[in-house]
Amino acid sequence: MRRFTPLMLSVTLLLMSPNLLANDAEKGREIAEKMDQSYSGYGTSSADGEMILYLGNREVKRSFRSLTLEDLGNTPSEYNVLVFESPGDMRGIALLTHARTEPDDDHQWLYLPAASRTKRISSSNVSGKFVSSEFSYEDLAKQELDEYTYKWLKTEPCPDSELTCEVIESYPMNENSGYSKRVIWVDTEHNRAQKVIFHNRRGVHEKTLLLSDYTLPDKGRWRPLNLDMTNELNGRRTVMVWSNYQFGEPLNKNDFRSQRLQALSR
Repeated sequence: MRRFTPLMLSVTLLLMSPNLLANDAEKGREIAEKMDQSYSGYGTSSADGEMILYLGNREVKRSFRSLTLEDLGNTPSEYNVLVFESPGDMRGIALLTHARTEPDDDHQWLYLPAASRTKRISSSNVSGKFVSSEFSYEDLAKQELDEYTYKWLKTEPCPDSELTCEVIESYPMNENSGYSKRVIWVDTEHNRAQKVIFHNRRGVHEKTLLLSDYTLPDKGRWRPLNLDMTNELNGRRTVMVWSNYQFGEPLNKNDFRSQRLQALSR
C-alpha cells in the first residue's frame, strides 16, 4: 500500500487548492446573486421607519420616511431618499443616494435644513457615521453585486433561528470602503441575509448586524423590519425598525434629484 508522507500530502493539497478556491468563489457569488434576487425587482417602494440609538444608559429615537426607485441594468441602478420627521432638531434632514457600480462611486447628498444647504458626501467619507448612528453612509447604499468578490465558507444553522444558512464572505473592490470584508449568513429557504459581520480596514471585527422579522408585502420583495447594528468596539447599538412598506408607488427619477431635497424635506 502506498503511504502519503507529510511532504506528499502538502504537495497534493497545494495542487488541489486553486480549484477549491475557484469553486468556493463561484459558490459564494451564486449565493450572493440569489440573495440579491430576493431583494430586487420591486420597481418602486415607500416605507416608514424609526431609528433608535442606544448610547450607554440613554436612548435617542428618530422617525423617518423612505422612498426608493429601482432601475435595474442602468446606472444609477437604484435611487433612495431618507427624510427625518422627528424630533424637531432632526426634522427635514435628508439623505439622497444614487447607487452605482464599480468603478463608479455611489453619489450621496445630505440636506441640512438648519443651514438650507445640500452637502455632497465625498467618496472618501462613505465610512463616516450617518447622523451619529452606527450605520455608515456606505451601509445605507445598495450593495451592488459587482462591487464585491465572494467566497463560500460553510453551511450551518442560522443565528437565532431554526433555518439553515450558507455563510459567505464578500470583499469590497472600492478602495474607499470602510471594510476589508463582510461575513454574511444567508438562509437557504428564501436567500435572505440573517446576520452580517463587518471587518474594518485593519481586519478587526468592528460591527455586527442582525436582520429579523422579515415581511413579504403584496407586489413586493422580502424586507427585514428590524435591523440591529452593534459596534463591537464601543458597545453602542443602533436599531432601525421599518413599517408600512408600500410597493408600486408613483415615483420617477425627477423625484430623486439633489435639487429637490429641500422640497422633499418639508
